[in-house]
Amino acid sequence: MKAPPPGSGLSDSERTTLRAVCDTLFPAMVARGDEDPRLFVLGARAMALSAAVEEALPDEELRRDHFRRLLRVLDGPVLGFVLLGRPGRFSTLSRTDRERYLRAMATSRVPALRTGFEALRRLGAFLFYADEDEAGGNPTWERIGYRPAPPAEATPTSFPAPHIRRSEVGCDVCVIGSGAGGSVAAAELARSGNSVLVIEAGGSGDAPAYKQRERSATRDLFLEHGTASTPDLSISILAGATLGGGTPVNWQTSFRTPAAVRAEWAEISGCGHFVNRSFDESLDRVTARLAVSTKESEVNENNAVLRRGCERLGLRHSLIPRNAAGCESDECGYCIFGCRRGGKQSAAVTFLADAVATGNATVLTGCRAERVRMEAGRVIGVDAVHTTGAGERPLRIRCDTVIVAAGAIHSPLLLMRSGVDGTELGRNLSLHPTAPVAGLYEQPVRTWEGPPQTIVCDELAEIDGPYGVRFESAPAHPGLLALCTPWTEARDHRRRMQDVSRYGATIALVRDRGRGRVRQGRDGRAIIEYRPGAPERSLLRRGMAELVRIHLAAGAAEVFTLHADGRRLPGTASPAERNRFLAKVLRDPVDQNRSVLFSAHQMGTCRMGSSARTAVCGPDGRVFGARGLHVADASAFPASSGVNPMISIMALADHTAREITSG
Repeated sequence: MKAPPPGSGLSDSERTTLRAVCDTLFPAMVARGDEDPRLFVLGARAMALSAAVEEALPDEELRRDHFRRLLRVLDGPVLGFVLLGRPGRFSTLSRTDRERYLRAMATSRVPALRTGFEALRRLGAFLFYADEDEAGGNPTWERIGYRPAPPAEATPTSFPAPHIRRSEVGCDVCVIGSGAGGSVAAAELARSGNSVLVIEAGGSGDAPAYKQRERSATRDLFLEHGTASTPDLSISILAGATLGGGTPVNWQTSFRTPAAVRAEWAEISGCGHFVNRSFDESLDRVTARLAVSTKESEVNENNAVLRRGCERLGLRHSLIPRNAAGCESDECGYCIFGCRRGGKQSAAVTFLADAVATGNATVLTGCRAERVRMEAGRVIGVDAVHTTGAGERPLRIRCDTVIVAAGAIHSPLLLMRSGVDGTELGRNLSLHPTAPVAGLYEQPVRTWEGPPQTIVCDELAEIDGPYGVRFESAPAHPGLLALCTPWTEARDHRRRMQDVSRYGATIALVRDRGRGRVRQGRDGRAIIEYRPGAPERSLLRRGMAELVRIHLAAGAAEVFTLHADGRRLPGTASPAERNRFLAKVLRDPVDQNRSVLFSAHQMGTCRMGSSARTAVCGPDGRVFGARGLHVADASAFPASSGVNPMISIMALADHTAREITSG
């Protein structure tokens, strides 16, 4: 048994409640009928799930306090009366009543109860199927047909680690963030002869360090160890937080900014360069450096499901261009946890490597920017904290130019801490809210094998002007699959996971209108305030219904939406049954934890424009009222991109860097 982690803060009574919750969600069961006894015999107690959950709780004290409060309320007499009609502490109820209790929370009309259920379910589901033993395995994997990443030789990136012994260093340009935007800006500014220091708050993730295991990669390579979300947990936020930002863990989809989006950006922002030849040239440069093409867009079975359904319905679809050069297809499904071969043309193996190769750039990981220092409206440096094996120590950076590329969640917070003012700062957050739909097929699909995304359907991409929904496939490994699979009772969830190798996973990605906001909480943590507006909710429902049709056309034996009530439609359903199911999908709410929603794209919180009244930075990325301070990431988008944003970010950073060097 795994012992409770020291200093986790849970009391003995809270641990008792947590163990009861885990044992209710994932108990050991006697197999029935076609159920696999090897899988059903596994349970939370034997797998020490509650200790794993406790160990994985967020670091922030406030979030831990909320979780502890939830456990106390759960085991109090009042909530039992509300949910079951009679008083009763959760830990003392029978397993049958505990299931009823949790199911009532999941589908409650009270948003706070749905949030509480998700706080318990998601982490437990993820860890039950993704946590690793000392040998790097999990007893569920063999039983559900999952094969972990095959051994692969690592091709390290050559970044000499700088030895910074002083508490103060100098450079011409400090780039904050090493992702899609920061890497491109660093390469161009270093090429122009500037001394450049790139600081990255995340770790020094590099090919030899990529274990390609879901649990450790989520913990080590993602923002907030993979637990980032809106406060009510209704949208899970996936954002890279390592060397290269999100580019080492993204799905390699490399779309140029659509013409209709560029035209809208130019109109909204008053920045004409978005529709000029210069932006075309920026797009050309970054796609060429990333080796973007469809040459290595091999269609695995998960993407073939989407293609087959689209072909049979007559929906427009195409191969996805990808930043791939020399990938091995049998290893590709694991590259979403970092590519060990260097075939994925991430920021680290392209633009960051280019910057370092000039001899003018240095990359420092584990270095968190606290604020940009300014005097008389002019940049004079950056105050940072550098974490090493010896602990944290302050680092003062002297420079006269700063490029902020910390992402749409943290770039605005850094500017706020630096004294930048403006009504638009932190506002206009777009997330591309994304709803998954899954199909169960007769033959194995194995969503974890092969190139992650190679087929896109854009038939409905512009159904409301330049706004609409795109359909893509989603690579997924056991933890994510378990987290997404609705839980209505323990046996039903286990049965679904028994068949998980036959799931085909697809997503409806909605272009949204930027109604969200990022602000800094009292504990310094980013608070992501976002709820899809009525147009976005309509598009999500439309997208989910269309994906149901696509899976049925592709030959699915069953189709699952990810509503909390666990709804499913057999492939043999009559036309009338299908119509009723689709009508319900088109009618029922999808937000506020009624269905699983994700975001892997965060944009717009420091948006670019021609006036400080409506924007944070100007056409050259310079923050209004701050000489030498520029923004070069997705936070500068005037509106959402509508497509996977990596190429758009890089092109915008290329434009900004060239404006700086030419000025």
